[in-house]
Amino acid sequence: MSKTFKDFGLGAEILRPLDEAGYTTPTPIQLQALPVLLGGCDLIGVAETGTGKTLAFLLPIFERLEPGLRDPQALVVCPTRELAMQVAGESERFGRALGVRTALVYGGTSSGDQKRKLVDGCEVLVGTPGRLLDFVTSAWLSMRKVRFVVLDEADRMLDMGFINDVDAILRRTPMSRQTMLFSATFPDQLRRLADRYMFHPEMVRMHTGTRVTRNVEHAFYPVLASKKERLLLEILEREKPGKFLVFTATREATSQLALALRRHRHEVISLSSLLSQANRERALETFRRGECSALVATDVAARGLDITDIDLVVNFDVPMQPEDYVHRIGRTGRADRTGKAVTLVSELDERRSTEIERLLGEEIPRIELEGFAYQPPSRKREAAGTGREPRRGRRRRGPQRGSPGRGGRSARRGGRGRAPASGGGGRKAGGER
Repeated sequence: MSKTFKDFGLGAEILRPLDEAGYTTPTPIQLQALPVLLGGCDLIGVAETGTGKTLAFLLPIFERLEPGLRDPQALVVCPTRELAMQVAGESERFGRALGVRTALVYGGTSSGDQKRKLVDGCEVLVGTPGRLLDFVTSAWLSMRKVRFVVLDEADRMLDMGFINDVDAILRRTPMSRQTMLFSATFPDQLRRLADRYMFHPEMVRMHTGTRVTRNVEHAFYPVLASKKERLLLEILEREKPGKFLVFTATREATSQLALALRRHRHEVISLSSLLSQANRERALETFRRGECSALVATDVAARGLDITDIDLVVNFDVPMQPEDYVHRIGRTGRADRTGKAVTLVSELDERRSTEIERLLGEEIPRIELEGFAYQPPSRKREAAGTGREPRRGRRRRGPQRGSPGRGGRSARRGGRGRAPASGGGGRKAGGER
C-alpha cells in the first residue's frame, strides 16, 4: 500500500491545506526526503525541476518552527526571482493555516518594502543571493535565529556565478543549522561546498538519467539559420497553439523576435534581464492570465516559471548547455496536460544537438515540414530555360565604338600594351579591329 502524508506524522494544520489542494500521495522525492529531514539530518537532493521538492523541504520546516520569534528561522536561497516568488507563494499557501509568515526579497527593485517586512518579522525568508547578502552586510537581516537553510537549484546558482555569495551567506548562519541542498546535477564545486557547510548529509537521487516527461512530444527541426524565423512562423501557422513560449540565446534576440511575431499578428511580450523587475512581473502576469498568447524569453525563465497551460515550447536557439534543453521544454506538458516542444537546429547547431541526444540517451526525431521551402532557389534553376548562363557579377564593359572619350583613355592605357598593326595607318586605338 502506498504511503500518504499522514504516515509521516505531520500535524493536522499541515495536512489540511494539503488535502484541500488534492495532495494525498507524496512524490518520490518527498517519500525519500521527508523522513530524513523530519529526523533533523542534512540532505542533498538530486532531482529535476517539477518533482515536488519544494514541499519536500517546506513541510519539515513547518513542522519544526518555533512560534513567536521575530527573526527568520528558515532561509531559502533561490537563483532567480521567478523561482523565489514561486517558493514564497507555496510557503504562504501551505503555511497560512499555521500562522507562518513568509517574506520575499530579491534584487532589481526597491528594497524599502522588503526591509519593512523584515522589520515586521517572519518565520520563513525566501530570497536571491545578492539581495540576501546585501541585507546581511547592511545589518537589515539577522541570521542568529536561522535553524534551517535551503539551497534550491544550487547548480543554477553555480552556473549564474552566485556561488561566492552563497558561501558568504552560509558563513554567517549558525553552525547548528540544518542544511538542505537541492540540485538537478551535482558537480564537483557543489560537492566541495557541501563538504564545507553540511554535516554528514544524506543523499537522495531521484533520477537514473536525464529524461523528458512522457507528456511532452519533442523533435528537432533542421533549417538554415537564415530561414529560422520563417520556419517558426510556419510552425505557428500550422500548430495554432493557444499559448506558446519561445526561447532565444540573447537578450537582444528576444526583442527582435517579439517584433517579428507582432508583425504577423501574434500577441507577444518579451522577457529578459533588460526589463526592470516591475515590468518583468507585469509581463509574466499578463502571460499567465492569457492576455497575450506568446512569451519570448531567455533562459532566465527556464526555471521557476510556474505556468501550467503552455501548449508549445520553441527553442528558437539551441541551448548552450544540454541540461537546459530539459528545463526549457519542461515548461509544457504540466499538470497532467500534454504539450509539444520543437527545436530549430541550424547548420551551426549540430554539435550542441548531438550533446543533447547524448545526455538523454536517445535519438531525437528530426522533422521537415512538408511544403516548406528549406533551400534557397538555385541561380542555375532560375536561369534554366532562358538559354543563358546566370550572371555571376557585374562585368566591366570594354570601350564602345565611336566613343572618343573612352577610346582616348583606352589608348593612353594601351601605350604600354601591344603596338598598333603595321600598315594600318589611320586606325585608332579603341576602334574596330
